[in-house]
Amino acid sequence: MEAAIVGALLKATLPNLFKLIGDTCKQLEPDVRFIQSELEFMQAAFGDSRWRGNEISDLRRTWILQLRRLAHEIQDCIDNFQIKKTSPTQFAHEIADLKKRIQDSSETLHRYTGQGEPRNGKVAPNPTANDAEEDLLALVQNQSEMNAKVICAIGFGGQNTDLARRVYEKNEVRRQFGQRAWVSAVGRTVDDVLTEILRQLERRPGLGMLILSWLLSILCFLQGLLLKVFGTEMPVASRSGASSGIDHQLRSLLSKERYLIVIHDVTKEEVYNKICAFPWANRVGGRIIVTTDIQSAVRPCICDNDPPLLVPDSITSCLVLVGEVGTGMSYKETCSALCDAAVARMQCFVGSDYERIVVEDMLLYFSMFPLHHHVRRNPLIRRWLAEGLLVHAIQKVPENVYRFPQEVAAEHLDILIGQNIVKSIKKSNNGKVTRCQPPGMVFNHICARAVIDNFNTLLCGPSQNETFQEAYVRRFSLHPYMAAANGGLNVPDVHCLHTMVVFPTAGAQYGAILNFDNHKLLRVLDLKECADVTANHVLKICDLLLLKYLSLGSSIKEVPSEIRRLQQLETLDMSTSAVVTVSSNLLKLPRLKHLLGKFRLSRVDCPDENPSMMKKGAKKVKKVLKLKDELSKLKDFLRDNSVLETLAGIVIGNGMGFPQLLSDMGKLRKVKMWCDSMTNESTDLTGLKEGIKVFTSHRIRTPNVDYSLSVDFSGSSQSFLDCLEDPGMLTSLKLRGNLTRFRPVAARLVSLQELCLSWTNLSGAAIQIGLSNLRCQLKFLKLVENNLVGLAIQDKDAFVSLERICLVGMQSLEEIIIQDLRKLVSLHLLCPALGALPGIQIRKLQNLNEVGLHSQVDGDIKRGWEDAAVGHNRKLSIVSIGIQ
Repeated sequence: MEAAIVGALLKATLPNLFKLIGDTCKQLEPDVRFIQSELEFMQAAFGDSRWRGNEISDLRRTWILQLRRLAHEIQDCIDNFQIKKTSPTQFAHEIADLKKRIQDSSETLHRYTGQGEPRNGKVAPNPTANDAEEDLLALVQNQSEMNAKVICAIGFGGQNTDLARRVYEKNEVRRQFGQRAWVSAVGRTVDDVLTEILRQLERRPGLGMLILSWLLSILCFLQGLLLKVFGTEMPVASRSGASSGIDHQLRSLLSKERYLIVIHDVTKEEVYNKICAFPWANRVGGRIIVTTDIQSAVRPCICDNDPPLLVPDSITSCLVLVGEVGTGMSYKETCSALCDAAVARMQCFVGSDYERIVVEDMLLYFSMFPLHHHVRRNPLIRRWLAEGLLVHAIQKVPENVYRFPQEVAAEHLDILIGQNIVKSIKKSNNGKVTRCQPPGMVFNHICARAVIDNFNTLLCGPSQNETFQEAYVRRFSLHPYMAAANGGLNVPDVHCLHTMVVFPTAGAQYGAILNFDNHKLLRVLDLKECADVTANHVLKICDLLLLKYLSLGSSIKEVPSEIRRLQQLETLDMSTSAVVTVSSNLLKLPRLKHLLGKFRLSRVDCPDENPSMMKKGAKKVKKVLKLKDELSKLKDFLRDNSVLETLAGIVIGNGMGFPQLLSDMGKLRKVKMWCDSMTNESTDLTGLKEGIKVFTSHRIRTPNVDYSLSVDFSGSSQSFLDCLEDPGMLTSLKLRGNLTRFRPVAARLVSLQELCLSWTNLSGAAIQIGLSNLRCQLKFLKLVENNLVGLAIQDKDAFVSLERICLVGMQSLEEIIIQDLRKLVSLHLLCPALGALPGIQIRKLQNLNEVGLHSQVDGDIKRGWEDAAVGHNRKLSIVSIGIQ
């Protein structure tokens, strides 16, 4: 990893530094050459076998952190000089300081090179195997280690206790272990658990043992009673008293022959730690299996006042060899080792060392979000890219296939989700994960790691109102906390801040946060949920020349022309606002890729060719001609230089502005548009029609690229939809609003895979006629209507490849037919008045995995579906879905 960081410096950062000094400070070239030579030595040293390996010791971790900070500061030095925040003299001093630091690091590395690297002695978790039962059996039966071993089973979808039961009851295990005990830890203290183990192992318990057990139970009961009544604890015997007698008898009994003890459903961290630390009898091959799904009670993030939930955690399923007697790891250490092993296993799915660093950083990035926050997939990926996390992780592909950076980032996120390190929270109707979050155990672990590695600075809970002393802050995230005081918030005033994210806190004042005078290096600024942002703040934001990702909330209704200063901006997200008016300067930004919200072009940028306006004098005519000339130049820029990929979306209005420019945005992949009350039969939509035709034909020229079009024409004219009757290649089409007919709209879109029709006022029979004329093979179909009577979806024509269907209706869906769809895996039927659906025989849908029903559907109906699912050849799940 160290070599990868240095390699990135040599390949990416230093070339920019050489170019910069070649243009302005030629005299600094010897210093930069020296820095380059020292970095090359360090890269070679880190490639030595004594520094390689999967384990990261404290020494290596220190080097990694130092190198990362050094890399950041070199980049900051360049950026400060480029935006003229530092003078040439200051720049020369900073280069000299960096040279000295790199020289010191290099000399230190010389001293350590001959010493080898110390090993980390902690026992690491075993990777998840395809057959966990065989793994657990092997750990239990291993006779090469006769000392007592504690094995922890975590995860397995909450089935870890069943896994332990299957191993416990095997005949060969019964024969191998002369003493066995199966004990539940639910609601029990450690002494209760040990007493129960002793009771099960003592085949003929004597009177003394029974009396001792009864006495201990009575003492524990009285202690709990006194605690409730008086708020104080009874001074009962400690581990050196009555319970120590149980310890002695238990060890004495276990020392006679090999034993197997299963302690299942441990729900308290204290119980877990004491079980692992208990001096189990050695030298007879004893095995103790502990099953647990608890989460650590210590949380770096305390955004709410709720205690941590002791619920099954969907973290990756693992068997953890906790250790021998006296050396067992605590629960926190087990969690940390488990998470580290999960990340290491995940890193096996990527190639280079640098990609492994990238994947780890992507995981640590989740610490920027509050506990229980559902992280939206696409904004997360755009922020990763704006941070530059994937600069060197773009995978090689065949020459004829272009892969967008966001596709590569999405693959890395899918690795995190696929390995259960990040869990899926919500999927779209087409099966793609749209929201996700790390499980509680992983979240706590990465928050702690983020603090140790100084990955980000988290202000959460009471610490919000404490002065922050750390001078080096790269990323800053303000989490919500309902008990925060209403006196304003103290935030770090640092010059090296690259990312700022603000989540809402009830009653808090954000004045200090919205001062950007000392944050000129910001790349990512997310203020979507910050209601205190004003137009004056936006003007200040337009001075952040390195900004790549900007998200603003509903308080902003207009984007000023000063946005032209943000030449590095890639994403502008204003999706929580109503209609936002923007200047044409926004579209002239050379790196803008994603424009999210409801946007309308400012009237001052739209030439009004209304004849009545042209009669108002030469000055008016001159202004119109000037605007037409500027619009023509804008179209030329968009045609030759625009990299805009996502326009979601635009308000059509009177047909002026964005509709006239659509055909010139040649790299668009996703377009979303709304018609408002200004769009009527008299509106000139010639430009819009041409733009849609050009957009739908993109894929003819660019294969292997998906294109999506969404049009909401509710309450207005839909005459421009005739442009969809021409040949074209769309991947996804969504239409909302009244249609007089569905045929032949979209009939000739041969590459269409996803189709969504909402509130078209067409019956199921009318839609059926239109669907039968499709020349494509749909994978996903969604219909939202009042009446779907007469709809029949069968294995023919456009339906042979259908994988997912979602039907939403306000009336009963009983008279629809869905059958013989061989590839269908998901069927959502969302209707509060859902009937028995006799036209749908789920047993004939052989590959069906999931049926989704409306959350308000009658309980008897849902139970009927669950009964029908029992006879399905797959493990079919019936889930409840609410409609937002």
